[in-house]
Amino acid sequence: MAEDPVVKSRCFQLTIDEDRAVPSIVTGTFFVNGLSAHVLFDSRATQSFVSLALSKKFRDAPGTLDFLLEVEITDDCTVIASRVFHGCVLNMFSERFSIDLVSIPSRGSKVIIRMDWLGANGDVIDCVP
Repeated sequence: MAEDPVVKSRCFQLTIDEDRAVPSIVTGTFFVNGLSAHVLFDSRATQSFVSLALSKKFRDAPGTLDFLLEVEITDDCTVIASRVFHGCVLNMFSERFSIDLVSIPSRGSKVIIRMDWLGANGDVIDCVP
């Protein structure tokens, strides 16, 4: 029997205070599937993710990825992810966006969004004060 392919990905575990100090991350609190979530827009993330704690509150059941996803969540910790929530609704500034989120162990009610997702949806983050 052939082994399932494993795709490598990465995201980072940061506290709210830590993520404010990292220039490649922009954060905010938004609604995901109607639930309040701390959202990190991370230029280093290669997928978009949701914490297990938040995903357990979603009404819809997750699907399964077509591949196993090896996710580096810290410098010395890697997990294998296989569940994805398709078509999650992210509410930002009175707009609704559809996003697929891979479920991973992470502290709190957190969502990590890869930056290229913004461009694909015609959005940008303007960090100029």
